Amino acid sequence: MKKTVSLAVLLLLMCTLGLAQQQKNAEKSKVDELSIEGEYRYSPKSDRDPFVSPFDLERLKGKKNRRPGVQGMAINEIVLQGLIKSKKRGYEALVLGSDNKIYWIKPGDELFDGRVLSIGVSVDKKTGKQVEKVVFRQDIDDPSQLLPYRDITKYLNK
Repeated sequence: MKKTVSLAVLLLLMCTLGLAQQQKNAEKSKVDELSIEGEYRYSPKSDRDPFVSPFDLERLKGKKNRRPGVQGMAINEIVLQGLIKSKKRGYEALVLGSDNKIYWIKPGDELFDGRVLSIGVSVDKKTGKQVEKVVFRQDIDDPSQLLPYRDITKYLNK
C-alpha cells in the first residue's frame, strides 16, 4: 500500500514539474519574440571589428601571401624592445614579432604593410629627456586619405 501511494505521489510530482516547465518555455518564447523587435545585439564573432579599417582588414587577411619572419608581419604586430648603435651600421632596433621571436631591424627594412624609415634618439620637448624611437611608413590603400602612406612612430618605454 505504501509503495502504491509513494508511486502515485511521484507520478503526480513529475506531471506537475513537466507542466511547469512547458509553461516556462512558452513564456520564454513570448519574451524572446518581444525582445527581438527593439533590442540591439552585438555579436563580435559574426561582425567585423569597428575599430579596424576595412581596407586594412582585406590586406591583412591575405596571410597566405606573407613571407616568413619580420617581412611578413604588419607594423601593428611588432613591439619595440630596444635600440643599439654601432659605429658601422648606425642604429638598429630589437623588435618582438607576433610569433614571439626577436628580430633586428634597420632603416630600409621591409615589413608586410610598410617599411622602416628611421631609427634613432630624439629629445622630448616637454620633459627634455632623450627618447628612443622607430619611425615606420605604412602603405595604405584607403581612397579617402590624401596620402597613400601614414608615418607611425613607436617609442621605447613610453
